Amino acid sequence: MARVDTAQLTSQIFTAGWRLALQPAVLANIYRQKDIMATIIQKQNKTIEIRFKDANGKSQSIYPGKIAKRAAQSIGSKIDHIVGRQIVGAEPDHEVAQWLAKLAENSGILYAKLVKKGLAQPLRAAEPAAEPDLAPTIRKWCDDYIAAHPGADRTIELLTVTARSLCHKFGDDKRIDTFNAGDAETYRKWLQTNGNEHKKYKAGLALNTVRRTIGRCKQFFGSAVKHQLISRNPFDGEASAVTGNEDRLVMVPAEWIEKCIRKAPCEDWRIMLAFARYAGMRSHETRIQKWEDIDLANNEMLVRSHKTPPVRRCPIFPELRPHLLRAREHAPEGAELVVTRYDADANILTTMKKIVIKAGLVPWAKLMQNLRATRETELLAHYPAKDVTSWLGNSPEVANKHYAMTMQASFDRAIEEGAKIVGVTTAPPKGQTTAASATEPANDDLTDDLDVVDPKTPPNPPPTVQDKGRQSTPTKKADAKKPLNNWVCLASALGDLATQLPRQDSNYRLKYGELSM
Repeated sequence: MARVDTAQLTSQIFTAGWRLALQPAVLANIYRQKDIMATIIQKQNKTIEIRFKDANGKSQSIYPGKIAKRAAQSIGSKIDHIVGRQIVGAEPDHEVAQWLAKLAENSGILYAKLVKKGLAQPLRAAEPAAEPDLAPTIRKWCDDYIAAHPGADRTIELLTVTARSLCHKFGDDKRIDTFNAGDAETYRKWLQTNGNEHKKYKAGLALNTVRRTIGRCKQFFGSAVKHQLISRNPFDGEASAVTGNEDRLVMVPAEWIEKCIRKAPCEDWRIMLAFARYAGMRSHETRIQKWEDIDLANNEMLVRSHKTPPVRRCPIFPELRPHLLRAREHAPEGAELVVTRYDADANILTTMKKIVIKAGLVPWAKLMQNLRATRETELLAHYPAKDVTSWLGNSPEVANKHYAMTMQASFDRAIEEGAKIVGVTTAPPKGQTTAASATEPANDDLTDDLDVVDPKTPPNPPPTVQDKGRQSTPTKKADAKKPLNNWVCLASALGDLATQLPRQDSNYRLKYGELSM
């Protein structure tokens, strides 16, 4: 590139004025007069080196490779132009800008070297197409749901067990939006056949356990529906309502609990049993009550619970009051809690089985829950369901489904008395008889044959240890022609003797085996 004469440049400045002199092209010419323009050097191996000074005056070199010297001079000229424009803070002219763009598109290597020396702008990588937001995995969603859940420790524990079970069946990587109604059905069947993690007694889970697990799954996926991650809950078609098992509902007479209270090892156990049987408290509720909430003077108390509602108002029933008075008398000075040795999470069933057996009874099903169920059944026979359920902390629907049992005394009284509606008679007019009444004795004659049933006694109470050993043997008369009847007759004479003896297994359940002769 030809150098510009200084005298000519000075004349140009004075001719065009300082305004013209400050233009980028003119300043670039001034820059070139300092002898810092690009220099082309061809080495012995035919490679080219382009030496130049950048806008900061620092020496730089670019190696475009083995190219013709003329091509190298063209590159040096453009480098010189770029540096000059950088000095005055201007962009390269249109021609050089096009050259850079083409260089970036076709070559790339030389352009990268120019970028490294600050002569060109770095190429922006093409932004990848935005991937659609993927729904979280079952593991991720369940973990996030549990972390934000405000429930009690037991609730969190059950949700965690359910999440672990889901992931065990379908894997941690299964996305929540790929889970369909068929998967929900498969999961339910798996719970029924192989869902027992412990597998101590059987591989499958009980019906109500399966339904409770399905209910927690509905919570997980229902929340995903609300957050618009999925359109519908795949568990909607699966039953989750827990049904009461009437075979496991047992009326527990007060006499039994009084026996257990007398055999209890400490005052904490005595008041826990009284709370459960006479106040209808849940198992954990018997262990979290505070003395400050018990108003013995006014016979009322506030019952704390980990369920909803967390606090409820309940009468101190006459059956409970003497036990509370005794517990208050034996309470340590300054005690805050009524029960001090056991917390809400303590496993008390093993000890309770021992107490029941020590009292001479056979442990009944659902040891603590049936105490609550018995009390609720008793109260419902005397008070409105709305009041009873408010005292015991559940709804009438739940009470009828899980707690309320039919008392035989009420059943018999209903047969005999009906509703005693005023103005309605059930007896036929005098002188008339129905087909049924003609063959039946008068009501007065039947009265003497009715058994009086104690309302506190269950229709089919669990047998005691002593009752378990008794077997009913039909009585037959001795017959010389039938020698077998003679042995039967002998067995009848000894019917009051126990033919079986109770024994205990490792879980303190009573078992009965034939006496060895």
